Amino acid sequence: MFAIFIVTCVVAYLGYRLHSLTLSGALLTVVTGTVIGLSFGWFGLYLLGVFFSTSSLASKYRSRDKRGVDDIVEKTGARDAIQVLANGGVGILCALGFLYTKDYVFLYMYIVSIAAATSDTWGSEFGVLSSHRPRFMFTFKRVEPGTSGAVSTFGTMMSIVGAFVIVLSSVLFIEVDLPLFLMLWAIGLSGSIIDTLLGATVQRKFRCDVCGKLTEKKIHHQVPTIYVSGSRLLGNDAVNFLSVFGATMICFFVFR
Repeated sequence: MFAIFIVTCVVAYLGYRLHSLTLSGALLTVVTGTVIGLSFGWFGLYLLGVFFSTSSLASKYRSRDKRGVDDIVEKTGARDAIQVLANGGVGILCALGFLYTKDYVFLYMYIVSIAAATSDTWGSEFGVLSSHRPRFMFTFKRVEPGTSGAVSTFGTMMSIVGAFVIVLSSVLFIEVDLPLFLMLWAIGLSGSIIDTLLGATVQRKFRCDVCGKLTEKKIHHQVPTIYVSGSRLLGNDAVNFLSVFGATMICFFVFR
């Protein structure tokens, strides 16, 4: 237990020093890693590390080409505590469930939660680099890269790969046959689909009164933006949490 805590602290500190985590994000990472490590052991930390490391690299990859997206997305840069909770909060719930029951369904749910978070993150981070502007999922109209509810071929492919990487990484620690592998992969990918659906329907959107851009930000060009649609309570972090939670609940009902 102590070794797990120390390793988690080191990883969180490195994330903070590398500007991948804010101070609050680093502190919550310690809590998240410790709880998950206590329940799932080194496997839990390893899988969390695969998500964190690959997602951080995806975020930094061609960051100069993503500057235009900063005008649209709610948050950019280092992950704060709320963002860590949005991606890892469901994993904590799975860890507590497994710690209490020892039921393997919670292990599968944990794998799915990390696969869903990775799938969504990879789709978002790589999708904005597509050579073609994405299309809004309901109208199929071309929209600005980074728009919630929009999809691109490249982003979809990377979502598929992201979920695959997490499930494949799990094979190194636990026994997974082909049907189980495909099931976990598909359910993990559903998290990205749920995120896109929620982004297109209920996620809050604003419009800048200065430049006219549709954005997730409440302040743009130093002036308050105008509310356009969606639930005022559902920002990007809430949608991320709900998409991971949704995929994990699908896993629960499938394996129960």
